[in-house]
Amino acid sequence: MHRIGIISDTHGYLNRIDEVLAHTRSMGLRLWLHAGDYGDDARYMMERTRVPVVAVRGNNDRVQPLEPREQLIPFEDTYIYMTHGDRIRPYNRVQEMITLARGMGATLAVAGHSHHHGSFDAGDCLFVNPGSPSLPRDGSGGTFAVAEYVDGHFKVKFYYLRDL
Repeated sequence: MHRIGIISDTHGYLNRIDEVLAHTRSMGLRLWLHAGDYGDDARYMMERTRVPVVAVRGNNDRVQPLEPREQLIPFEDTYIYMTHGDRIRPYNRVQEMITLARGMGATLAVAGHSHHHGSFDAGDCLFVNPGSPSLPRDGSGGTFAVAEYVDGHFKVKFYYLRDL
């Protein structure tokens, strides 16, 4: 079993990142994914954890250097496709993300942007939006996710900052 931390839309709230990193310190994460808004926050995470951090650019990222708009990340025997999600039509975002990921051989698709956490398991591909720990729009009080890769499949668990 391998665990991946997933976060997005932190928007400069470093105290929230510190809470997330403190809570996940003993989880044995192999990788952090930051799905954009703000790239500086991903760099902040890189300085405060020994876990590698991979990030993409969000629609509010302006500070140089800018992260790429999308990433295809090798992981074990599969790939992870990640983008912020602002350039994907909202009415079919989940299906489009799964289609894009499948086309690249990825079994995990990650996007943020909406500040709403959620997931959809399509059988051969899992879509995850971790929500936002800083500015949630879904009444959650702030969220992030941890994906586990077991026996060739991803599953996800959401964590609520109000419960930490």
